[in-house]
Amino acid sequence: MLYFLHRFVAIALLLSVVAGCATPNAPTLSDGQRAMCDALNALRSAAISLSDIKPDTTIEQLRGMRTSVGGLVEAARRANTVLQNQSITEMVTAYDAFSRTVDGLNTEQTVGDAAAALRASADKVIAALEQAYTAARCAQ
Repeated sequence: MLYFLHRFVAIALLLSVVAGCATPNAPTLSDGQRAMCDALNALRSAAISLSDIKPDTTIEQLRGMRTSVGGLVEAARRANTVLQNQSITEMVTAYDAFSRTVDGLNTEQTVGDAAAALRASADKVIAALEQAYTAARCAQ
């Protein structure tokens, strides 16, 4: 259910950005910032699951975590095309590195010994996300 909620938010955000592009007026910076903050807020909620990676986390669960966060990262990436915020770019880069780490895992039943490295990679995503949130001035 949470996966579908995150997907819905990402799709709604993308549709609002696309709808803004379809009008005669291009999206304004404030429209872009509002869309970015909406994406970052949803992403912050979803990224909490990344801190729950443990040695007994199954590969299927890990990929589910990545998928739910990935759609929102993509929404933030697209919204960042308006703002060109370096912190958002760094957050996306951190997520891409985390995703590559997940792709490199053996397809065994659980994460096992890779849990510490995955958590460290996930922590980088979360830290970069918090920095992007602050840099985008979403809390104001």
